[in-house]
Amino acid sequence: MKKKGFTLIELLAVIVILAIIALIATPMIMGVIEKARKGAAIQSVNGLLEAGEQYQVESMMDGVRKTEIDLTSDTLDIKGSKPDSGELIYDSLGNMSIIAKYGKYCIEKKFLDEEPTIVTRKECEMKASEKANQTTKIYGVKRDINTSETTWKRTDDGINLTAQAQIGTENTEVTNDFDKIYPWSDIETYTYDVEKKEVTSWYNDNPEGFQFNGSKGEVLTYIPTFYYKRYQENGYEYILISNKNLEGYTRSDEFSIGRYTMSGDSNAVHSKSGVQPLTYKKINEFREYARKLGSEFNQLDYHYFIIQLLYLVEYADYDSQKVLGLGNTNNTTSIKSGECNDLGMKSGTLNNDGQHSMIYRGIEDIYGNIWQFVDGINIQDSQSYVCYDSSKYQSNKFDGCYQPIGYTYANSSMYGYIKKLGYDSNNSLIQFSTEIGGSENTYIPDKYWQVASGSRMALVGGTSNITTFAGLWCWALDHDLSDTWSGVGARLIKNS
Repeated sequence: MKKKGFTLIELLAVIVILAIIALIATPMIMGVIEKARKGAAIQSVNGLLEAGEQYQVESMMDGVRKTEIDLTSDTLDIKGSKPDSGELIYDSLGNMSIIAKYGKYCIEKKFLDEEPTIVTRKECEMKASEKANQTTKIYGVKRDINTSETTWKRTDDGINLTAQAQIGTENTEVTNDFDKIYPWSDIETYTYDVEKKEVTSWYNDNPEGFQFNGSKGEVLTYIPTFYYKRYQENGYEYILISNKNLEGYTRSDEFSIGRYTMSGDSNAVHSKSGVQPLTYKKINEFREYARKLGSEFNQLDYHYFIIQLLYLVEYADYDSQKVLGLGNTNNTTSIKSGECNDLGMKSGTLNNDGQHSMIYRGIEDIYGNIWQFVDGINIQDSQSYVCYDSSKYQSNKFDGCYQPIGYTYANSSMYGYIKKLGYDSNNSLIQFSTEIGGSENTYIPDKYWQVASGSRMALVGGTSNITTFAGLWCWALDHDLSDTWSGVGARLIKNS
């Protein structure tokens, strides 16, 4: 008898049945696997909490209280299972909770709660960002107005924080707590297409493949919105930075600054790596070149003082050359941009011999290499005038938007290391010298130049042959508006 095989219809029926079974079974199996993964994650978090509780007990015995403790996979191993990262957090009442990243999950659990909250990493990051914006933080420094020390004391949430810069290539494991603190944490270099008016890439998205050479647009560094307060009281000067608009604070809107000094020519200026800075141009010419890129662009202006505040609260020391490196200040000529590309968003220098660039949070050669014009600042007979509206910048103007700073300099020429800076409560950002008499190791150890009379412009930072005279507070207010030479250039500012 001939054996009968399966018909095509019967085979199709079997395939359909198997497919249905697979559709039903697969989610169940995957659910079991996923449940096991969640269980492992929860177990890991419970272990983190146990370790955190022990840490809390030990730290209290030592008289130490930390608001955040990072429990990383390098320091914690729970039954052979290591989380990617774990963070132990205390709230204002001393309650402890844990946030851990484990595989694709992000788990948050309060110490007294039985059940943890489990979300995806992306949801966790969004939640953390929202939480950070809701929590008011104040990071501050204070300094005796009459002290000869260059250092400041940390205040508020800044107490016990550490900030180190990368100096040379030997010690690459520097500690900087501000890397995780807003607004410093959000400072980042990016590329910008001036034709399309759009960001083309962010450094942190692809550090290895980021293009500093301008092939993807102008290379700028983003500074986020924050609030600041600079004031003097009872013989002390205070500088405070917060993520919230508190009473007495001033808002600094987000802006971008050229990672490099301006290069190019009168047809088109750039901020990019691997080129010599553009020099031998007047301040009004640089202003014109910057505006050709778009109405949102200008050259360096009062935003420079914002950079000073960010630096001071972070490093708490007027001696920027000691903290960040000498910069290119002991050389006969300026050098090409891009020497600090390998530092990424770190601050410091890869060679501290005085003949190489330094960088502060994505701003290379913020001092040294070449002097930089600071627009919106005009000087007439030792009196400074400031304008905060970049669309109205004009040289040799002392009325309208240009308002006088509430202190004057000695009615004489001044040249030497800075001993004291002026303070105007209505223009608290603006810090120019009112007294000379310090040294390269005391007070504000940067040189300052001023003449008694005439219309002048503001130059900042120092140049390639200025040695220890340079720094974030090194100013030259003694040059005529028509002056141009090889050691003076400019830097782009983009208003967001």
